[in-house]
Amino acid sequence: NDDGFNDFFNIQGLYNIFDKHKLYIYNRYGSLLFIGDNEHQWKGFPNQGILKTHEIVPVGTYFYVLILNDSNFKNLTGWVYVNY
Repeated sequence: NDDGFNDFFNIQGLYNIFDKHKLYIYNRYGSLLFIGDNEHQWKGFPNQGILKTHEIVPVGTYFYVLILNDSNFKNLTGWVYVNY
């Protein structure tokens, strides 16, 4: 809602430390909704596939794959719940 709080999916230190990362967001059916990096932070809007719209994703659980592009670290996976 652009109030300055939780306006994008923020993993502490990610954008400052791993500036070459790739973030992939999937819905619960495994469809890719978003590909992001330091320039493209996920604000709840899809930018991939047939769901690519200018509307925020529905309330629910979404899954991410975070590729840090650093040989010292493994890829990370997890989930995030979107609620507004």
